[in-house]
Amino acid sequence: MTKSVNLYLALCVNDGNGFWVVNFTEEEDIFNSLGSKLLECYRKELFGLEGAIEVKEAINTTLDIISYDLKLDQYKLENSDTGYSSEIPINIIEDIFDLWAFNYSNQILWKKYIGLLKFRKKVKTNNYYIHMGLKGETYEFSLKLDKLIGFRSTNSSLRFKKSNDLMW
Repeated sequence: MTKSVNLYLALCVNDGNGFWVVNFTEEEDIFNSLGSKLLECYRKELFGLEGAIEVKEAINTTLDIISYDLKLDQYKLENSDTGYSSEIPINIIEDIFDLWAFNYSNQILWKKYIGLLKFRKKVKTNNYYIHMGLKGETYEFSLKLDKLIGFRSTNSSLRFKKSNDLMW
């Protein structure tokens, strides 16, 4: 039997910069795991160690895709070496956490969902042709995942200014 750990989503701060972190700890009180850096815990789920590692990797991969796509679309995000930009809204982060934590229980579908995530990471853009070959629960999951990955802020101050000046 594997040991149980708490997988959590928390808002942390380091040198005045806020960032999201997804991690796991054996401690019941997760505030002890990151010391004074942790401000608030938004999600906490009990998993086996192997499950926590897999779910954390899926969540972080999804957040990596979002961060990369936002940079491609000329959004400026505060970077952190230990987490993800706090400019990504809490509802998006929570939905990603919930999506992966909930779907871990069915290992047959989990493998399909991880395959979709890996494929989406390689494609780099939202391609609706992907959905044409899917059906049932996999199709529904793919739509949810693309909706979360397709998040774009309506705050125009987060975008770099694009210059429309002529080159000559």
